[in-house]
Amino acid sequence: MKQEILEKYSKTVAERPGTLLVLITLLTVALAAGATSIETVNQSNEDFLPDTIDSVKAFDIIGAEFGRGGGGSTYTVLFETSPNYANSTEIRDVRNPELLRYIETISNDVSEFNDVVTVSTPTDLIDNPSTTREASRQLEESGQASSFISDDYSFAIIRITSADISSGEEEELATKIKTAVERNDKPASIEVGYTGSPFINQAFQQESQSTQGQTSLISLIGVFVVVILLFKSVTNGLTSLSALIFGIVSGFGLYGWMGMNLSPATSGAISMGMGIAIDFGIQTVSRYKEEREEYGIQKSLEKMIAGVMKPMTIALVAAVIGFTALSFGRITFLSSLGTMLTLTTVFAYIGALTLIPVLLVLHDRYMRGYLPENLYSRINPLNS
Repeated sequence: MKQEILEKYSKTVAERPGTLLVLITLLTVALAAGATSIETVNQSNEDFLPDTIDSVKAFDIIGAEFGRGGGGSTYTVLFETSPNYANSTEIRDVRNPELLRYIETISNDVSEFNDVVTVSTPTDLIDNPSTTREASRQLEESGQASSFISDDYSFAIIRITSADISSGEEEELATKIKTAVERNDKPASIEVGYTGSPFINQAFQQESQSTQGQTSLISLIGVFVVVILLFKSVTNGLTSLSALIFGIVSGFGLYGWMGMNLSPATSGAISMGMGIAIDFGIQTVSRYKEEREEYGIQKSLEKMIAGVMKPMTIALVAAVIGFTALSFGRITFLSSLGTMLTLTTVFAYIGALTLIPVLLVLHDRYMRGYLPENLYSRINPLNS
């Protein structure tokens, strides 16, 4: 029974590689479409634990009944004097009236935002001073200058508190605050910075997305170089890599169709899975190369699949068991990580037994003369 299935499958691949390639491509496109719905979402401490944990359950109840933050988040905008030239007229003291007017303008703009509760600035302590000395006097009389201005007068801050809003709304408000600061013309020699948990989360989000792309690309290039050196052939290297690419694209797409999102903690799953998934492509291409030295295309496919099926299946089962075990822990992001790794590995396995045989036949039968390589220069043309 097993032998008959192998013979029929090998015959189908050998006789209809173009048709199978079209079907596999359509399937890949359909699965990959799910990736468009995946987002990289913010992750707070309570997201690392399941809702069954008592403290997390209490946190959810309190958030639903009374609000989560009891006062929202704090955003801080930092103004620093940074003169470029010695003995110039650039601002060197944050008590300068020009800078204070700039701060007040920003304060008025930010105060108009719906989710903002309070805006505290050094201009709250003074009354339209015309000189730095006058501003200094008023600030000293208030007794609260140290809350907004550094001892050396080179730094000043604005503190903004928001209502109790979601993490997505916090990120949106952080962007609006940045826009309010940047659309006003700041005085020369003044540098602006932003801090507070919403700004830090926003920066972390951006860096996570950037890092995910960089690490995935570096991993893919590294794996590609390794397989080229292994096979001493760009063609065979690309062929073995196709199963990995199929696994990542299809697994990532199905992950999206399942309604799941990435978090900073799971954004490196693709890079982690590459080292495991590439083995399937290497095994199939290597075995086919060996068989083609003695047999025709169809027979080589049959023997290749029969030879790699058992070790690849054992490796797949072992990997899936390990990834699935992550779901049994109490750390929730590990479950998502395990799901992503399982999907990419399973699809890489499928790609190694479907896409790679098709590509090998197409190259062996139709493109060998256009893409010569060491393998085919050493074997005689054999027909299936």
